[in-house]
Amino acid sequence: MARHPSRKRRRRNRLVVATLSLTALMDVFTIILLFLLKSYSAEGDIMSIDSKLILPVSTSTEITRSSLLLQVTPEDIIVEGEKVISVKDAVASKGMLVEPLYEKLNEIAKRTEFIAKSNKALNFTGLIVIQGDKRISFRLLEKVMYTSGQAGYNGISLAVTKGE
Repeated sequence: MARHPSRKRRRRNRLVVATLSLTALMDVFTIILLFLLKSYSAEGDIMSIDSKLILPVSTSTEITRSSLLLQVTPEDIIVEGEKVISVKDAVASKGMLVEPLYEKLNEIAKRTEFIAKSNKALNFTGLIVIQGDKRISFRLLEKVMYTSGQAGYNGISLAVTKGE
């Protein structure tokens, strides 16, 4: 008597060809991408902190706005990534005004105002964020803030590390 293979065995031997719909797959990836972009929240500005800086700790919850970045490390004063003056020279300067810092900030303010004449979306706001190392003296911070104000940057924010 001839033996007939069972139905399960016959199904196993069949070749099944499956196709993937590229259109549906693109729709899924688009939805995932839109979901991730929508759920990604970056309140305030994401600012990089120099490895030389140790910011003071604060319980402040105010979010900084997009503005000019001024860093005061234990060695240098840096505006937008460019060294302006050493801390030793700034402390040694007579009076409250730090002249090289004033010139740099004034130059940036004039450049921003010039660009604002052509581009109405960009205007000079006078906002500045100071990342001051917690090891610097208050006298130096006071000079930097005074110089910033004299150059037209009156909206001063101090960057801090969020405390618990």
